[in-house]
Amino acid sequence: MKVLIAPNSYKECADSVEISDLINKTLSANTSNQTIVRPLSDGGDGFLSVIKNILNVDEIEISIKDNHNHLKSNKILVDKKTETAYLESASVIGLKLIEEKRRNPLILNSELIGKIINQFSVEVNQPRLKIKNLVIGIGGTATIDFGIGACSQLGLSLFDNDGNKVAPVPQNFIKVSSIKIIKPDLPFVLKCIVDVDTELIAEQGAIEIYGKQKGASEKDLKIIKSGIKNIINLISADKKFNVQQKLNGAGGGLAAGLNIFFNAEIIRAADFIKDDILKDINLDEIDAVITGEGSFDFQSFEGKGAGIILKIFANKNIPIFLINGSTNLPPHIKLPKNVIVINLTDLFETKEESITNFRAGIAKATQIVINHLHK
Repeated sequence: MKVLIAPNSYKECADSVEISDLINKTLSANTSNQTIVRPLSDGGDGFLSVIKNILNVDEIEISIKDNHNHLKSNKILVDKKTETAYLESASVIGLKLIEEKRRNPLILNSELIGKIINQFSVEVNQPRLKIKNLVIGIGGTATIDFGIGACSQLGLSLFDNDGNKVAPVPQNFIKVSSIKIIKPDLPFVLKCIVDVDTELIAEQGAIEIYGKQKGASEKDLKIIKSGIKNIINLISADKKFNVQQKLNGAGGGLAAGLNIFFNAEIIRAADFIKDDILKDINLDEIDAVITGEGSFDFQSFEGKGAGIILKIFANKNIPIFLINGSTNLPPHIKLPKNVIVINLTDLFETKEESITNFRAGIAKATQIVINHLHK
């Protein structure tokens, strides 16, 4: 029996590479099944760990000054064979990096991403580093700024009615009356792998769906949405920019902003998973699948890793084991009968205990999988 092990990251515990290793260790020790291990990334947390797992890459450090003027080192992975570099937004401006009490997307922005892109372009312009593409995994950010912060470090400026320069944070976007950009000549093509397909601006778009977990109140979300709409109206009136009707909401609009101002290509996580992570696997030969993530809910079907795996194997009559930290689906979403859900929270007295002891929880959950496979 061939068992595909392909979980997503568990945000409060570990990345998908570690989770995959834990599942594989227990499964291999207790069965004779052949395991195929493919940790997932949808562009969010753990993106670089997965890239390191599937490609032969070198690691370089890009140093920039953070918002407190402290020199900060940031990791970029380089595949010399394809002349492609990889950056993870969640490791730079991720929600996981900010204490809950300091989460405030009204005043946070993505400028550190822009600083890294700018500094990396300086490095690439040196003869010692040849790069054609910079691929950014976008997701898990603490920001909802439409990528304006990043673009502000790459030649974009905002101005109010009096011609005064406006700081590129969402609480100021409604004041903006004009936008100017002097674009640098980047020596590489930008590509964004996005962890959600949700529209940025909709009645219940990415701003509403993901904004509260980033620390925004209902009032904050209205201010942010109105401000971003103002920016969109301004650039839509400028024929230099191609503004799509449906803007991708990943990373608080980071990918959408980089697409509009720098022609960044947007790559859906589903395509990245099928074309890169699973590219060398004959899916018809898989007899069982183990996937899952920290919190599996309706958002998991908006382009998240575990939801993508369920869709890929939806029409195959094989058992799919969904090992989650927890599962919280609304009544109208029904999982197929061949999906067996195992929650770590059900294996311990409290949620906190399941998080603290997630390694033991993964071992227990994998043993449940083994019991099912031996029936």
